[in-house]
Amino acid sequence: MDQARVMEIWNPVLGKSGSGYLIGDDVVLTAHHVVDGVRMHGSVEVRQLDPAGRTDWTAAELVWLPEAAASQVLPDADGALLRITGPDWRPPVTPPVRFGRIVGKNRVPCLGLGFPDAVTRPDHARDTMPIRGHVDPLHGMKSRMTTVHVDEGIVLSRSGWRGSSGTGLLCGPHLIAVLTTEKSFAPGVLEAVPVSVLAELPGFEQTLRGHGVHFVTEDIGEASADPDDEPDYAPIAMPPPSSRHRLKKLLVPAAGGTTTMLALLALSPSASGVTWPIGSALSGVLAGWCTDWLRGPRSAGAGREAVVRRLREAVRGEVERRRWQLLGNDSKAINVTFVTVPQGGRDADRAWPRGDFDGIARYLDGLRPKRLVITGDAGSGKTLLAYELVHRVLARKHYDGPVPVPVGLSEWDTSATFADWFSTRLGQEYLGGSETKARELLASGHIMPVLDGLDEMDPTDSRRPRAVAALAQLNRFAGSLALTCRSDEYTELSHADQRLLDCATVRIEEVQPADGQRFLEERARNRARLAELKDGLFAPGTATRAVLSSPWMLTLASLASQTEAGAAKLRSFIGVPASGGRERELHAALLEELIPSLCEPDPADRHRSYPAQAVTQWLRLLTANLRGGPAAPTDDSGAVTPSRDLAIHTLWPVAGPRSARYAAAAITIACWLPALLSLAVCLHHNHALPRPGAVLLALLTPAPLLSAWNARARYVQPRRILFQRLRSRIGWNRIALGTTLGGVLMLPLTPLFGPGFALAAGAGFAAVFGLGLALSVRADIDRRHLVAVSTPSALAVTVAAGLLAGRLGDFIGLTAGCGAGAIGLAVGVPAGLRAARRNNGGDPDPDPPGVPTPLSPLRNDAMAGVVSGAVVAALTLYGTLSVEWLRVPWPLAVVTALACSVAAGPGFVAVTSCQYLGLISVTRGKLPWRLAAFLRWCHERGLLRSAGTVYQVRHDELLEWLQR
Repeated sequence: MDQARVMEIWNPVLGKSGSGYLIGDDVVLTAHHVVDGVRMHGSVEVRQLDPAGRTDWTAAELVWLPEAAASQVLPDADGALLRITGPDWRPPVTPPVRFGRIVGKNRVPCLGLGFPDAVTRPDHARDTMPIRGHVDPLHGMKSRMTTVHVDEGIVLSRSGWRGSSGTGLLCGPHLIAVLTTEKSFAPGVLEAVPVSVLAELPGFEQTLRGHGVHFVTEDIGEASADPDDEPDYAPIAMPPPSSRHRLKKLLVPAAGGTTTMLALLALSPSASGVTWPIGSALSGVLAGWCTDWLRGPRSAGAGREAVVRRLREAVRGEVERRRWQLLGNDSKAINVTFVTVPQGGRDADRAWPRGDFDGIARYLDGLRPKRLVITGDAGSGKTLLAYELVHRVLARKHYDGPVPVPVGLSEWDTSATFADWFSTRLGQEYLGGSETKARELLASGHIMPVLDGLDEMDPTDSRRPRAVAALAQLNRFAGSLALTCRSDEYTELSHADQRLLDCATVRIEEVQPADGQRFLEERARNRARLAELKDGLFAPGTATRAVLSSPWMLTLASLASQTEAGAAKLRSFIGVPASGGRERELHAALLEELIPSLCEPDPADRHRSYPAQAVTQWLRLLTANLRGGPAAPTDDSGAVTPSRDLAIHTLWPVAGPRSARYAAAAITIACWLPALLSLAVCLHHNHALPRPGAVLLALLTPAPLLSAWNARARYVQPRRILFQRLRSRIGWNRIALGTTLGGVLMLPLTPLFGPGFALAAGAGFAAVFGLGLALSVRADIDRRHLVAVSTPSALAVTVAAGLLAGRLGDFIGLTAGCGAGAIGLAVGVPAGLRAARRNNGGDPDPDPPGVPTPLSPLRNDAMAGVVSGAVVAALTLYGTLSVEWLRVPWPLAVVTALACSVAAGPGFVAVTSCQYLGLISVTRGKLPWRLAAFLRWCHERGLLRSAGTVYQVRHDELLEWLQR
């Protein structure tokens, strides 16, 4: 019980005192008969309980009484509301009151604190006496009153309890009733009127809301607050480690690896050639990696409980970050209410009629089964409520229930089963890629999926086939889950009998003025500036009240009020009557202040800040071709179509239909020129020009031409290397396919060029083609078309190399085989994807493994280029140092190897990276040079949100404003 809310009331008409309980900043709940004789808006006096005796009586007025007609129906509904009007009144700084309703059959302990006659002092002042007892919900069910049995402390006679009428009765933190009278049949038996009964009387709830009281009753059946409701510790948003910290962490592994490499080099045999240095370098890398692994923290256990604990912490950290972004880089959330919407059948049991953000976790606890659909209008806070649910569940001290895991639904390709898709997402995002652990946790009931955005799965003008398919699969999923969807879309699906079964459906209501005012006050950094605004922002019939009825607009208003310019703009709309035109103007004004408020420099932020005007200009350019609705990356021809998604590898239309693509082709050619030039120097050094050196260089020319052609394509699928594929069946099948094709290629090469050349060419092709196909190509490619196109291309390359330069040795066969494998992938994979696309496949992976963030496609593509370049560099270094007709001094060999690695990496494999560089080069001055860093900054500041592999503008209204 909060003692600062206990009030003593003086009725000047009767000359008597009573008790009351402060339920708002200036609203007191008491019994009706305590203020008998006082007319509506008549004056009474109240004072706050203060053990030090420093409080004085202050003025109050009567603002609500039960109407006579209603009192005849509920004659015992003895309640009244007072409003404190004294100019010197200062409300206590305490948490808001929570209201409850006793349900069930078990007795529940209760507590009250009043001023009964029994503790009247000689100076006629009343002291306090606690009411410690229990409420029996089976007693007095017909009257609907609450019966309190005092069973602890002093049990007074019937007359001794007089004066305690109006005492607030609490069960734990919930105010459940107000004490009215004493029962005559036994001492210590008191009667109270439940708050839920008063809420049924006309005007009670409206009076509370009109005076700023957030009123939601929760079903309770226990004595005190659930200890799990309180967080074990306050979450702290920790910044990522600095570059110096990361460098210090790498010093020990780097020192260990370097020491190992130098020691092995010192032990090098006299005739080791280049093999010993290469082996020593790789041993140093392995030693450094092992040192770093051994120094890393060890898991507390490999069992399921240890995995669940790690998952809980990972999800809590990620949700805290996303929640901070949704709240406009703040932690204060508005306590919006929601109502339960019956669906006429297959509803969850024990759903409360109303709830709010603060009680969403307790609302879910009562559901049987624990399945929930959150609906609301655009900007009503559906996603925020879903994150609030996860946040409050995981903040409990000893929570051991299923871990709620939020995932966006827009990326789900419903041709895959829900268990497969969700296990993949869970494994890749939170469990280090282990889909086996994810599936086990999902199957054992340790996971509660929180699925956001059912309405975003299909275009608004379609029949929503993906949403219907998703609901069908979710109805087959028997576990706990939560789902969000816009109200209109979900109603449309429900009318077609397409909805989630065995669940509670709630609809988020508009923000009440009192909740909006409290929200602005809690987030205010300058309350003096806010004081000039808040009284007029929520005046009835004004444009500001109409607009500030959603959490999204209230968040914008809060951000705007933090600056003088934003506050002045808000002030200009105070008192303006509501009309369509003025409301749109206020929308635009709030959106205009969003970016400047987020661009304010933050001393705690180590990242650079951007000018607001530049951010607005860059975002307008990036979003010019976007539209609302789900992603639609390609049409039948592979062309990019407008969507709501910002994928970093499909941003080239920002620069126009051709500029970025042809700039990427030019960059690709530029990557090849140093390699061709350095190889020409090597051949000239060995007197191999013009023949056969010119022939060898001519054999290489199709590779840069093919790379440039791929770089100017409308859609380039980002490369990625998934080493975990080597443990999977698909990986081994593809390696076997590459090995088989390599063996087939040996058959015609053996009689033509000898077994050595054929074996080297087949091995090179098998390694490059098989491993490249296994590690970097999506799963649903059409293998028949892949083999039909890649095999003739590979055979043509190897035969041409053998005819023109086969006499130079088996190294030409190995080089030709590797090149044939690369060419085979370059021409066969697009053909296989086109064939798969004709059968509703072959599009970019909806949720490709290894792509947890929107910037991962670019990073994975660059990493694939680095790995490919390293392999080619090692092969080139071996050739230029060991092959007799290509041998050159080691400085030139190193330069040639580096040039060939650039040609193979960015110039052949990392085509997406070339398109990104092409976009940067042709939009110089229009977009920032570090575009990826800018998009990451927008995401951290909450202007963009992440949806799987893409960014999306935070809200459709913001997208529309940017495009206007």
